[in-house]
Parts: sequence; C-alpha cells; structure tokens
Amino acid sequence: MKMKQQMLLIAAIVSVPLAIALAGKLEDFKEADRYDEGCDSIPATYSSERSACKSEGPRVHEWCDSGSRGPVTCGNEELTKAPKRDIEKLTRLISDLKDARSKAESNKGNAKTDDDKKKFEEEIKKIDADAYQANKDLDAAKAALDARKKHVDTAIYNLDQCLAYRRAVMNSFAAALDKMRNERETPEIKSLAESLVKKYERSKSGHEQQITAKQNALANCKSWMP
Repeated sequence: MKMKQQMLLIAAIVSVPLAIALAGKLEDFKEADRYDEGCDSIPATYSSERSACKSEGPRVHEWCDSGSRGPVTCGNEELTKAPKRDIEKLTRLISDLKDARSKAESNKGNAKTDDDKKKFEEEIKKIDADAYQANKDLDAAKAALDARKKHVDTAIYNLDQCLAYRRAVMNSFAAALDKMRNERETPEIKSLAESLVKKYERSKSGHEQQITAKQNALANCKSWMP
C-alpha cells in the first residue's frame, strides 16, 4: 500500500510541471494561430525557428524589394545591347569621318580655284562638326554602358543577398513545419498544430515561388552583363 502511495505521489509530482508546460505550450500555439503569416505565426515554444525568422525576415524586404539597397532586376537585354550597338555605330562613323576629312583636305590642296578651295573648306567644317557631335555621342554611349554595368553588378549582388535571406526565412518555416506535424499531446494542441501546418505550407510555398522568381532574375542579369 505504501509503495502504491509513493508511486502516485511521484506521478503527481511529475504531472504537475508537465501540465504547466502543456498549458504554456497551448497558449503559445493559440497566440501564433492568431496570425495568418509572418514570423509571429511561429510559436514562442519554437524559439530557435522563431528567432531565426525574426532575425532574417526584415532583411528579406531590405534586399528583395527595390529600395534602399538598389535594383533587384536588370530590365531587359535591349538595355545592354543598345549602348553597345551605339558604340559600334559611332566608332565606325568617326573612322569614316576621319577618312572623309583626309580626302577633303587632299581635294582642297589640289583645288585649282578659290571657289573650289572654299567648297572644300566648307566640307571640312561640316565634317569637323559631325565628328565633334559623333565623339560626344560616343562618350555618352560609353557612359551609358558603364552605368548599365554598374546597375547589373549591383542587381546581381542584391539578388544574391536576397536569395540568401529568403532561403533562411523559408528554412525557419520548414523547420517549424517539420516539428508542428508531430504535435499531438492534447486534442487542443493537435487542432492548433493542424491549423498552423496549413499556414506554414502556404508560407513555404510562397517563399519557394519568390526564390524561383529571383533565381530567374539573377540568371537574366548574368546573361545580360555588358
């Protein structure tokens, strides 16, 4: 009889803290289930997953949205091709103008009359004006290509950072999801866990879609590098 009483006493001593722990866990789950998404939907009971999410979450917006960190897209391939095409066209034009000026100078030197000399002088002035403008346009095209390269470089860096932080947040939900699928200590906890599992699956899927989109954007930027 005494042995049975001792066992009951031990069971009571063990069950009290367990009940307290389950009650605390239930409240954590209830609080988390108030949120449809975001790090607050991870209960405080899952401290490491919640902490990782809250630590990396703000950086997702900082690096994945065009804002203070700069671009996360490279537009389209034409933005790289256009200044390259302009540089090639203007380089050829300047070379042709040099040849034309040399020919006009020769013609001027061989002119027999003042009228012919004047005609070739006017031609040279026109060629010089065209060459001046072509060189200005060439400088502008080179500057545009340099700016494009800086834009693409920045976007590639930003996208790398974005993907790292997005994966970190997704992993925190994936870890919470794995744990939550096994929660069934009480009917109330099991019911809340089922609700939270659905939310985590949506969050994980949303992050996967965003990661795919940013991976595609990164591949485009690398392909369109000047």
